[in-house]
Amino acid sequence: MTRIDLVMRREEEVAFPSFEADLALLKDKTPVQLVLGEAYFLDRSFIVNEHTLIPRPETEELVSGILDRFHNKEWKVIDVGTGSGCIAVSLQLARPNWSIMGIDIHRETIETAQTNADRLGASVDFNVIDALEETLPEFDLLVSNPPYIPESEANEMDANVLDYEPDRALFVPDSDALLFYRRLLELATENKKDSPIYVAFEIHENFGEQMIELCTSFGCKEVNLLQDLQGKDRMIFAQYGD
Repeated sequence: MTRIDLVMRREEEVAFPSFEADLALLKDKTPVQLVLGEAYFLDRSFIVNEHTLIPRPETEELVSGILDRFHNKEWKVIDVGTGSGCIAVSLQLARPNWSIMGIDIHRETIETAQTNADRLGASVDFNVIDALEETLPEFDLLVSNPPYIPESEANEMDANVLDYEPDRALFVPDSDALLFYRRLLELATENKKDSPIYVAFEIHENFGEQMIELCTSFGCKEVNLLQDLQGKDRMIFAQYGD
């Protein structure tokens, strides 16, 4: 409203009831995305809440990297730790012929991801599955932005991350920082497909070389470590099988 609009409406109640509340949340370091209830990922709005990570630009780069590399007409893809569903939904909208499953360990997280898929018109099969404990159906591509921050780094992080985003989606034990990647690569070796399968991971910037060694130890071929736009090691693309 312009200043004139406000003057002309002086006899009416002009109120913005959420404004002061939103300012209070921002003052308490609540991420602006959680105040708004949405975050943009590859130019689409995704609902976010206390059950999901806020999508990051680095994860956009992971999705873009997948779309740049893989153009197969029909593929089975599993997104492990789907969170808001931003990876699974974005891939399905870009590759409508791909059959995509998104999994996470919490029902509330999966419900949020399903809401995002419904809003954006994406056909994704979301399921509550613990990849550390359960097996997965057959897939051609396994993609994941799993927890990868060592717990000891928590004291270096901002309150707007620590206090408002789920720890389970951020941190891994210092003693086993590659915990999730090891399990995901085990799942790749258990896959029964005759054709090659692929993995695409977002990783911690300090573990690029260790990730190459880990993938190689599982017999992966064409292991590629890529940097993000800040020049930090951020993505691993690898092939398993012939």
